[in-house]
Amino acid sequence: MLDYVFFGAVLLVAVALAGLISERHFVSMVLAVELVFIASTVLLAYFITYGSSPGPSAVPMLIAIWAAATVEVIALVTLYIYMKAHGSQFDISKLAKLKW
Repeated sequence: MLDYVFFGAVLLVAVALAGLISERHFVSMVLAVELVFIASTVLLAYFITYGSSPGPSAVPMLIAIWAAATVEVIALVTLYIYMKAHGSQFDISKLAKLKW
């Protein structure tokens, strides 16, 4: 059972990396990064639960992963609103049109 959890998390990372490499759409790339966050959370929970002895830094690490994912979603929503207001596309190659 444990090998399946580990294999599933590694498979999630592989799918996310393939999504990052192959996509040009900004939202798809951010979703691929979210998959990496999910896979790292699953792996961390796997090692905490079935490891020899979880250290005291495991819970703050989980909170840091979730906080980074939350900040990423907030930044994506903000960028989405900004890009829609200025008529831009979510194609990565067209982000150079944005004037800061």
